[in-house]
Formats: sequence, C-alpha cells, structure tokens
Amino acid sequence: MLPIQGQTRPETAWCPRPGEAVRDGGFMSQFLSQRHKRIFETVVRDYIRTGEPVGSRNLADRYGLGLSPASIRKVLAELESLGLLSQAHASAGRAPTEEGFRVYVDHILKVEGLTAGPRAAIDLALSSPDGGEASIFGLLTRLLTELTSHVGLVMAPRGELLWLKRLYFVRLGPGQALAVLVTENGVIQNKVLAPPQDYGQDELNEVNVFLEGLESPYTLDGLKDTLVRAMGLEKNQFEEIFGRVLALASQAQEAVGNAPPAGGDIYMDDEGRGRLMEHPDFKDVEAMRALFRAFENKRRLIELLNEVTGGDRVRVVIGPSGQGGDGLALVASPYSGGLHGHGALGILGPRRLNYSEIVPVVDYAARVVSSLFKK
Repeated sequence: MLPIQGQTRPETAWCPRPGEAVRDGGFMSQFLSQRHKRIFETVVRDYIRTGEPVGSRNLADRYGLGLSPASIRKVLAELESLGLLSQAHASAGRAPTEEGFRVYVDHILKVEGLTAGPRAAIDLALSSPDGGEASIFGLLTRLLTELTSHVGLVMAPRGELLWLKRLYFVRLGPGQALAVLVTENGVIQNKVLAPPQDYGQDELNEVNVFLEGLESPYTLDGLKDTLVRAMGLEKNQFEEIFGRVLALASQAQEAVGNAPPAGGDIYMDDEGRGRLMEHPDFKDVEAMRALFRAFENKRRLIELLNEVTGGDRVRVVIGPSGQGGDGLALVASPYSGGLHGHGALGILGPRRLNYSEIVPVVDYAARVVSSLFKK
C-alpha cells in the first residue's frame, strides 16, 4: 500500500444523493482491500456514535468481524500509516483523522432516504410560512437545529446570480445612474448607482448597445468574466468602453447583492449555537475558543456557502483542527430562490457528525424551500 498522508485533497466533498450508489473510486480500489474498508467504516461509525477512540478488542467483541484482535490491530496500523486513523499513544484506541473523515464521506457514506418523521416536520413547518423571507430563513434555522441538534444556518439568495434578459443604464443626474435589470422571468429591478465617473447619457448608451449585443440570459457574475476576457482580446480597440461597462456592472452587482434581502446574509440559530457549545467535542477551553472563532468568521462561512450555490446537491466541508477549520464540519445544500437568485442552507457541527442522518435532512429541506420560492 502507498501512503497518502501529506497529499493535498480538497476540503469539500459532494455527497451521494439519497439512494445513489457509493462512488468507490480509484482511491478505494488502489489502497483499501474489502477487509480494510470494512474495519475502517466500523471505526468511523463507532467513533461518530461514542466520540471515543476505538480499540481492536472492542471491535472484535462488539461487531463480530470474524477476526482476532491481533489481525484487527494489524489492519488498524496500516490504516494509520495511510493517514486515515490516528492514535494518541501506543495503548490507546484509534480515531478518524481529518483525511479519514473525507475519505469516509467521499467513498463510503451511504445516504438513505429521509424518514417519515423529519419529512413530516419539514413539510408542516414550511407548508404555510408567515411573514417575508427573513421569517422563512429564521424558521429554517430553528427547524434544522431541532432536527439535527446542531447549528442550523441559511444564506439568503445571492442577487448577482439572477439570470438577466436585459440590463441597461440611464443617467439620473451628476454622478448618478439608474441600473435597470430585467430578469429572465420578466421581473424589473431598478438600482441607483454612483459611477466612478460622471458618465453622460451618450456614454451610457454605448454601454447599452454593447449589452444588447450579448446573448441572454446571463448573470452579473458571468458578465464580468465575459468583459474581462474581451478586454484581453480587444484591449486596444475597446478598452475604454469595456472599462466603463465593467465599472457599471460591478456597481450593479454590488447594489443587487446589498439589496434586501442582502445577498450573502447568513441566518444562524442562536439556540443551536448554545447546544453546540455544550457538545462534548468542545468541552476544553481551546476547543471552545476555536468554536467562537468559527462563529465570528462569517466571511469564511459565506465563501463556503457561495461555493455550494454553484452545485446541485449536498456538500460536506470538513475543517482541519488548528488551521481555521477548528475541527468543524459544514453540511450544506444549494436551493433556488426563484426570482431572487440562489442560496444555501445547512448545519454546522463537529466533524463527528452522523452524516448518514443529517445529509437527507439538509437535502430535503433545500428541495422544499426551492419549491416554496417557486410558488
């Protein structure tokens, strides 16, 4: 077997959908035999359940693996050499490493369909929500907390991901312009901008003519990428007008992103935070400090949830201890905010999450919310 310890792996993993086949990719077939895979899965499941390192004697007695403790110890040592398990000292049991949890989620985790109880709770809570979007998001965070016993969180839709059929600008007066955004569904939004220069209407019309020539629909994010590429190809001829378009598009994107409900706003359940602070995984002072740092680092949470909005399924982010991740895990799913763009929802907890139970909850909640926004 070849060691994988030290190799760079992505911190996020796309989960299989409920009922979808596990992706037993090249890693599993190259490095792990069926015996190794079975013992590794048993260790991870036992550690998730108890929070205690797992010893060879317990594995032999509790799970009937058909192997002696000595044979199990040999496999555990090999899994440790691969960087999947760790051992505090020679006589201690072993626990999954950060890498081990990622391999478990990537290649072993089996996600079943959501059971009737949580499904009914989500359907009932979101069947006729009162109030506007903010109240829905608050309801969602509490619901996710109640169903998982971890911190429920929701990111409001990102306005810059709106699909636009048309975008044009009108001069309002000195130093002011109006951005008019027509979505793919025909909804019109108006945003007042303060451009970096006082553009006249003739200059804005040049921008409008350029935008009319674009293939629609497009997003403001995609528009900026198109402009940057075009500036590199036609720099001498079109640098001035493209610079003008880019400046106005950037302001429009910022205006849409900051409009209520603010794109990137995170709603987090306070009760869930309290529960998480009482979790045994955060019982020592240093772990508690790390947890507080994670709550304060909303910018990083927003970045991670923004990444999730670009996918179509639940994603798991497993953070490293002592490197900004602080031993936490984020399970999140994108949802469609209809005319408002796209957002993400999920739960935040320790790496020792019961992923097989939590992933279906997050997945189903996201699908129900998407249906709610469509209505």
